[in-house]
This record gives sequence, C-alpha cells and structure tokens, in this order.
Amino acid sequence: MSRGVIRHFTRADLERREADVVSALEERFGSLERALNEERTGSYPSEDLRLFSEYHAVRFLLGR
Repeated sequence: MSRGVIRHFTRADLERREADVVSALEERFGSLERALNEERTGSYPSEDLRLFSEYHAVRFLLGR
C-alpha cells in the first residue's frame, strides 16, 4: 500500500478478516483459546506476533 493512501474497510471486510485471522490462529495453536493463552505467556515465536496484532486490531475496529 502506498503512503498517503487511505483505505476504507466495510464491516463485512473486517468480519471476513477476523474469520481469516481466527482460522490461522486455530490452525497454528489448535484453538483460539489456546492461542490467547499462549499470547498471555509471551512464549510464542515472533512470527506469530503479526497474527496476534492483527487479531486485536480487527477486534478493536469491530468494537469487540
């Protein structure tokens, strides 16, 4: 994405992205609950940080 470009997401876009991120977390950790428990420990590989960040960002944008 270029600097200075603003993209607007619809609620449906955000809900689809949330479903994709939850699916990726479930695939990686076995369940969303296990993923969030691992996040609390801080003992996960750094490549998983992107998934956790995106999960919380999308949830924030959806007001959850």
